[in-house]
Amino acid sequence: MKHLARQEIPSATPSAPGSLAAALAAVPDPRRPYGWRPEHPPIPLVALLQLTVAATLCGARSLYAIAQWGEDRRQDHPELLAALGLPPGRRPCVATLHRVFKRLDVAAFEAALAAWLQQTGVAPTDPIAIDGKTLRGIHGEQIPGVHLVSAYTHAAGAILAQLQTACKGQELAAAKAVLAAVPLAGRLVTTDALLTQRGLAQQVVDGGGSYLLPVKDNQPSLHADLQAAFSPLDGDGA
Repeated sequence: MKHLARQEIPSATPSAPGSLAAALAAVPDPRRPYGWRPEHPPIPLVALLQLTVAATLCGARSLYAIAQWGEDRRQDHPELLAALGLPPGRRPCVATLHRVFKRLDVAAFEAALAAWLQQTGVAPTDPIAIDGKTLRGIHGEQIPGVHLVSAYTHAAGAILAQLQTACKGQELAAAKAVLAAVPLAGRLVTTDALLTQRGLAQQVVDGGGSYLLPVKDNQPSLHADLQAAFSPLDGDGA
């Protein structure tokens, strides 16, 4: 095998500008096989990713579910798979999905998907929420969960950018990096009390946006100042 040259995966058919397929075409294909049977070429990466997006939107939450969604569509709606770019009669198996996603450039995929959402499905004035969540792991401690800080839109419910952090204590730095990846002009930004920080608020303002940040007891001085500033007036009518 060491004397064999790896082959480039055949590229997908060019897609219409502005389509999801056109956006996903920017994601590099991590596969470099030594070859394949002429009658059974690899499924184009754009088709795999489009199928994954569609299956996820339909409720698939695992590789097995995504593969089963593809198999179900192969049997009852093969024209749908063809519209997603899959060759006739084909659908990815779990092993294929695992190999591709294990080596996929996740940052490139997220950037392509976020850019497409911003162009097609998210209003430029849709407020953005910055929040951190720890995803649950699987198989006990074998595959632990990860902590993600995301920027998602209030109305559309779309994630425009997200970043994995080592722990919850690094949320502020991750939030600033996430904010730098999304357009802020004309937008309202909301967070939880943990991210109510001067530097983050200044970043929003510098980007042309506005912010609505909660203040709780984790910042006692600021909390007391706000209570004093916005307390009801005395009953003398002054």
